[in-house]
Amino acid sequence: MTDLSGRPSTPSLIADAMAHMARLIETEIRLVRTELGEKLAEAIRALAIIAASSVLLLTALVLFVLGVVHLLIYFGLQPFVAFFSVGLVSAVVGGLAVYFAVSHLSTSGLAPKRSINQLGKDAQIIKEQVS
Repeated sequence: MTDLSGRPSTPSLIADAMAHMARLIETEIRLVRTELGEKLAEAIRALAIIAASSVLLLTALVLFVLGVVHLLIYFGLQPFVAFFSVGLVSAVVGGLAVYFAVSHLSTSGLAPKRSINQLGKDAQIIKEQVS
């Protein structure tokens, strides 16, 4: 719809602006979905590698701990003291490892930062256009 001078009318401009905003929001939503999908795939790959390597590490740890226990027995400790001592040290080290791992694990690393940043910029542009 145009006025007599051939320029688009105000309602026509508002309708066009609303259509552009709707397309922009749809595009931003697709961007968020894509970025979340990438982050999720990255996390799944990392978890698969952790699971596979954990089996090997657990086997190595059991053999190492048994070797330390036998070494302590060889140096004269009673078997129950050697097993208890190595078990206690293993529990403390394992507890500390879990504590530090959990403290570094956060959901902020999985957030779609680029999309959130772009949505903020788009919101600012829309505010400027409306005012």
